Amino acid sequence: MSDERDEIDDDDVSSETARVAKLDTKSKKQAVLEQARKLVGTVISDRYQVEEVLAAGGMGCVYRGQHIHMRKRVAIKVLLPDTEGLPDLVQRFEREAIAGAHIDHPNVAAATDFGKLPDGSFFLVLQYVRGTTLHDLIKQGPVPPARAVRIVRQVASALDACHQMGVVHRDLKPRNIMLEEGRNDFVKLIDFGLAKVPMDRISTINANEVVKSTRQVTGFGLVFGTIAYISPEAAFGMAAVDERSDLYALGVILYEMLAGAHPFDTKDPAELFRRHRAETPPPMRVRAPGVDVPARLEAVATRLMQKDPADRFESARA
Repeated sequence: MSDERDEIDDDDVSSETARVAKLDTKSKKQAVLEQARKLVGTVISDRYQVEEVLAAGGMGCVYRGQHIHMRKRVAIKVLLPDTEGLPDLVQRFEREAIAGAHIDHPNVAAATDFGKLPDGSFFLVLQYVRGTTLHDLIKQGPVPPARAVRIVRQVASALDACHQMGVVHRDLKPRNIMLEEGRNDFVKLIDFGLAKVPMDRISTINANEVVKSTRQVTGFGLVFGTIAYISPEAAFGMAAVDERSDLYALGVILYEMLAGAHPFDTKDPAELFRRHRAETPPPMRVRAPGVDVPARLEAVATRLMQKDPADRFESARA
């Protein structure tokens, strides 16, 4: 009998660890999906038939549903019951409901109902948008200039409507821009969960509720939103973020559509944020050789992405 031991290669250990982690993640996702499916076939608040799970995550689910009396298709977001003890998350959900209910614009997905289920779950009913995201479109490669202009003009119009009400989206990105199916790139801006909503301007609730509802979800100096589209001033916290921060994100999106690539070629979050703050995006011909972009259109993206908010356009309408 030999006393020699089989040597275990570090790469084998890493590979096995990754495999186990992947299986564990897959199991968790499957468990979440199975939990989400329990609501399918039920009726919410006596009027919304839950038909299908569209997406499921650790905090909640999105369903396709139908208003059983009006026979109208809707999207239904439901927070999991145990999130009731997470006031910041619930507050974001409420903000999305209020913003979606009060911003009356064709390029903003409307919120039509908000409530609480018997098990403690909060639900939000939204306009159902059939289509794809701008993210999916960009993955296919550079967007022709005329098409990019058509899309960005609609996003800007939606932002202008938000900003006139004092609402700042704060998480503008391609995944939150829907392109409706069969409507020639008709835009719907979605997901106002991180939005700044001036409750005192769009609601008649009392002063105590205003204070509670406008409490900061993220503390001073903390970064929020999506790093790939975050503005340089976000480094200083929520107080420094305003309508012009949405314009910065719009500039990044326009650049990405035209070049077919993000302005900064890194996926490291810290490095990406550093570049947003300190580096000028390279010309599109450098970032994406061979892509032909009209100079005037590239100049628009460049101005939107200025480091100093005062150097950007004054408003989304401009």
